[in-house]
Amino acid sequence: MSEDRKVNLISSDGEKFEVPLNVAKMSTLVQNTLGEDDEDFEADINCPKVSGTILKKVVAYCTHYQEEEMQKIETPLQGDTIEEIVKPDWYADFCDVDREVLFQLVAAANFMDIKPLLDLTCLAVSVSIKGKSVQELRQIFNLPDPTPPANGAGGESDDEDEDANEEDEAME
Repeated sequence: MSEDRKVNLISSDGEKFEVPLNVAKMSTLVQNTLGEDDEDFEADINCPKVSGTILKKVVAYCTHYQEEEMQKIETPLQGDTIEEIVKPDWYADFCDVDREVLFQLVAAANFMDIKPLLDLTCLAVSVSIKGKSVQELRQIFNLPDPTPPANGAGGESDDEDEDANEEDEAME
């Protein structure tokens, strides 16, 4: 009976996706929203942290997963590229998107609590950053360069200096 039932997933920008209940229930967020008894369920589920563009890809992933399940990602990883690690190939192709979309997919999978999608997208990020220099990683993750210590102590943090000063004062 639940195969015929639909639920509407609504993106942050108001885009509505009508999805079969069994596909939507890949998301723990959806399962928790519907509750134990899905006989009397709310047909609209808001996904306020997921844009329409990304929710469309999430729905495509979940729909495909119902038709052809992704093989479990084994550790240690059995390859260096996503194509070597992930089977069937559709899933590797799914991750062939620009980095910003990939990060948004990670965030959506995390928010909606879709473990297989989170595993896949995190794997894709890790494969894409493997072997990168610290400076490249800073650029990829938009992290500022570290600021040198103001006291010239060469690596010790100000907190450690403050703790040492407090201990000295307590002994006096």
